[in-house]
Amino acid sequence: MTNLTLLVSLMLGTPQVQCAGGSLGTLVRDQLFNEAMRLDRAADAAWTECTTRSALAARQTEVRRRTIEALGGFPEKTPLNARTTGRVQKEGYVIEKVLFESRPGHYVTAHLFLPDDPMFKPPYPGAVSPCGHSLAGKNAPWYQRVGVTGAKLGVATLVYDPIEQGERHQLRDGRTRWSTTAEHNRAGYRATLLGWDAAQFRIWDGIRACDYLSSRPEVDAERLGVTGLSGGGTLSSYLNALDSRYLAGAPAGFLSTARDVFDNCGPQDAEQVIFGQLRFGFNHLGIVALRAPSPVMIVTSHADFFPFMGSVDTFESARQIYSMLGVPERVELMETAGPHHWYESTRHAAFWWIRRWAAGDRSAWPRDLTALRRMDLEFDAYTADNSGLAFEEPAVYNVTDSGFTLDIPGARSVYDIMRDELARLDAGREALTPERVRSIAGVRPLDSLGCTPVARKETAAADGRVVRMLLSRDDDLVPVPLVAFLPAAAKGTPVILFTDGDRKSLEADVGRLLAEGRAVAVAEMRGFGETAKGRKSFYGSSRADEEMAMLSFAIGENLVARRAEDAAIAARGFASLAGVEQVAVVASGATAIPAAHAFFLERALFASFEARKAPASWRKVLEDPNVPYAFADTVHGALRAYDWADLAK
Repeated sequence: MTNLTLLVSLMLGTPQVQCAGGSLGTLVRDQLFNEAMRLDRAADAAWTECTTRSALAARQTEVRRRTIEALGGFPEKTPLNARTTGRVQKEGYVIEKVLFESRPGHYVTAHLFLPDDPMFKPPYPGAVSPCGHSLAGKNAPWYQRVGVTGAKLGVATLVYDPIEQGERHQLRDGRTRWSTTAEHNRAGYRATLLGWDAAQFRIWDGIRACDYLSSRPEVDAERLGVTGLSGGGTLSSYLNALDSRYLAGAPAGFLSTARDVFDNCGPQDAEQVIFGQLRFGFNHLGIVALRAPSPVMIVTSHADFFPFMGSVDTFESARQIYSMLGVPERVELMETAGPHHWYESTRHAAFWWIRRWAAGDRSAWPRDLTALRRMDLEFDAYTADNSGLAFEEPAVYNVTDSGFTLDIPGARSVYDIMRDELARLDAGREALTPERVRSIAGVRPLDSLGCTPVARKETAAADGRVVRMLLSRDDDLVPVPLVAFLPAAAKGTPVILFTDGDRKSLEADVGRLLAEGRAVAVAEMRGFGETAKGRKSFYGSSRADEEMAMLSFAIGENLVARRAEDAAIAARGFASLAGVEQVAVVASGATAIPAAHAFFLERALFASFEARKAPASWRKVLEDPNVPYAFADTVHGALRAYDWADLAK
């Protein structure tokens, strides 16, 4: 009869689960998506079931409160210290180059497009327009064209650079090292550890941009609107939802439904996923409903990757809410043909909408849709004549001398702000307790987690036996695969191994431990091994579990927590098979973080903990922006109380 060591390669290389010829595959991702879809639909229903003004107002207040809380709150307002660094005269408008501080030393660069036509008299209605994803930020011709369009229609329009774009890249040693989304995710990864969100920085910049625009004597602070495309569509949606100063919003290329976006292109970058948002109602419909009865135009295009039919669903539900309030005309769907893009028709429609509701110009909307769409056919290309400063020397665009805000003496990046917050937290840290870790991470006690061994297969060996099985959880569709090698005369502490790679990579470790006479098991946490398939790549990440992590955040969970539960369940199951009370755990790669949580929280179950090739400590992540983002290894708000590396000590 074959001995145990000769069975190791076969048993580690054979899939544990084969259901009707298939496998676990995308089960983790699909379970998370299904829960996100359920919560998204439930949130829609909760909004449309508000059948009185008072019920709607109460929900608006609660959802707004919980959203700001999930963002990490906002800082206090400090002096803007605004100044104009240049002025460019154009035909029919003027561009001012503007610099202000949204927080002390945290500079925002912007272009203010002011009307310069006798037909428009100050004070002008105003509009804030955050840019979408472009390394050039406000300098991109299509975002310059937004300012031109607004100014030529009599609306003073402030187009500003988001963080990591234009003049506001946040790394001193690399201004355009990665794509804008990658840079947003690097900042967002660290913000998550503090219980913040990348959107907090983005929204606060927009709030202060509105403060600046309102301070200008040429602008009527009581007549303001907001519009933007793509990432700017996200931000203009957020700003309109959370800042009551806007009388009209026209976000473009964003509003759909969360479920359609997740299904079509997966979760988007860090500022577009707010922890728990679907659970407390800050979904796409909620973003519109938060400002009802304030006018909102949903701007979309038929082939947008933010699905058009999702935009239609949100519009129809929003129309139901506005109709209940007696103002169905205050919500509009502006659509055009083509992919994700700012079109002449949609740019003009957004500003006509703002003129109608913020400037009180009743002739501005409804517009002739045929005439609007004809603009798309007539608009050939961006030129120096039709798009602001386009095609001139780069220095002409820049607000700062060097084109980089961090070159300003005393300038502070988002990374500086987050490091300062960590230092503040360190000054008042309390002793770490299991209760505190459970509360933050959301890991449930092992004794509350029932499971049943299923698909059990036992193979006899000359010197012991191999048990392969699934630990099927009572409250979860995702089972835990486990392979246990049990010597007939075992000695020493049994060892359970976890890895974030192929479990066959543990073959040598299993063989060595068996040679020592020790019982050994290999188990897989969700999203690794047999359940490691995602459906959508998260911004080029090689890790399929990044999509799973972002879906988890949207529903208010940490993937680390569910994995820690998997680790504890596997260790309990293995201890039972081995006939012992404690096992040693060895976790490699990304499994070290959830295994450390299990070790700390279920201390009586574990004899020891060892991490191999583990990720950086969370403190190291916050201190070094060059550490790549890995949302799957993150616990929202953890660094307010602990570092994962603390748990293994």
